[in-house]
Amino acid sequence: MRLRRSITCLASAVAVAGVLGSAPTATHAAEPTPPLSRSELREHAREIVANGAPGVQVTTRDEYGVRNVVEGVGNLRRQEPPRVGRQFRLGSVTKSFTATVVLSLVDDRRIRLDAPIARYLPNLLPYRRSITVRQLLEHRSGLFDYKSAVWPNVKATAASRFRDYTPADLVRIAAREPLQFAPGERFEYSNTDYVVLGMLVEKVTGNAYEHELWQRVLRPTHLRDTYVPGHDPRLRRPAARGYEDVRSQGGLTDLTRFNMSAAWASGDLVSTTADVNRFYDALLDGRLLSRKMLHAMKQSGPAFPGFGYGLGLGHLQKCGQQIWGHVGGVPGYNTFAFTNDSTKRQITIMVNRSFTLDDEASDAALALVAAEFCGSSTR
Repeated sequence: MRLRRSITCLASAVAVAGVLGSAPTATHAAEPTPPLSRSELREHAREIVANGAPGVQVTTRDEYGVRNVVEGVGNLRRQEPPRVGRQFRLGSVTKSFTATVVLSLVDDRRIRLDAPIARYLPNLLPYRRSITVRQLLEHRSGLFDYKSAVWPNVKATAASRFRDYTPADLVRIAAREPLQFAPGERFEYSNTDYVVLGMLVEKVTGNAYEHELWQRVLRPTHLRDTYVPGHDPRLRRPAARGYEDVRSQGGLTDLTRFNMSAAWASGDLVSTTADVNRFYDALLDGRLLSRKMLHAMKQSGPAFPGFGYGLGLGHLQKCGQQIWGHVGGVPGYNTFAFTNDSTKRQITIMVNRSFTLDDEASDAALALVAAEFCGSSTR
């Protein structure tokens, strides 16, 4: 859910490396240099930790196969290092999963992309202007982002960590505000969009969002370590610990236990670095959506500087490659997940600190993303 700052950092990182983010164009893919070696991956991970992250997990899949690197501290109380395969909260990376469920229902002709959301959820929103399903998916709805009201700062967020919300509660909070702009006018990231989309899934199927996610995404891709905790603040074991500097005194508070119902279809998913890579591999390889729907998902427009956004899918051009994925952040966890168009190179990074993570640590994580796709300059 904490996307804007991370994407701003990403835009800066990729701009330095010569990335242009835009809608996909016909380009001749450059032959990438070899991917980072394990020692180079470790060096980048250490840089993230040196800039304020307690710990980091990295999983890559490329010409060298699958490699896992951990650095720093995964459990501050026990002073244990991070461990490979631990589950963590994905934050806004969840949006790629939710968008896939919605587009799967478009494939099944149960939803129309350009239909007004009021056709399926009448009286949910109090506005006269029509908002389409597509506009929700691409963050061009104009809906106020409820997150700024429920999580205004890290202290208030930590204090409300066990507060329970329903999706209708979150939409009501957003609907107290007028539309921020005419639907379709521009891109403006709003978590409200994806809560409404979760409600849409439940309305048209008659099933819980979690059920449809399992049937349409998690089961076919065998993502056994991925689930939605819902109103339960606990994570299943084994889980990574998540931390924030709540008191601004240098000490970190463990926020692993957190009722994430304030995120739901917008950012409530729990997974592992390996499962996230498997998901994007299956999605971009065409195993979850029809060719037509995957093409629609990839139609990205300008979003943040240097970064395009399609239907729940972020987009970069890097070293002659089209790169897709998402960044996510919820209390205690920051995630960076990207895959190139051929799915031959992938990287997912988890840092166990988010809202109070220094910009330098985010820059270091995004430098690692850029280096994995452009390869080692030293070999």
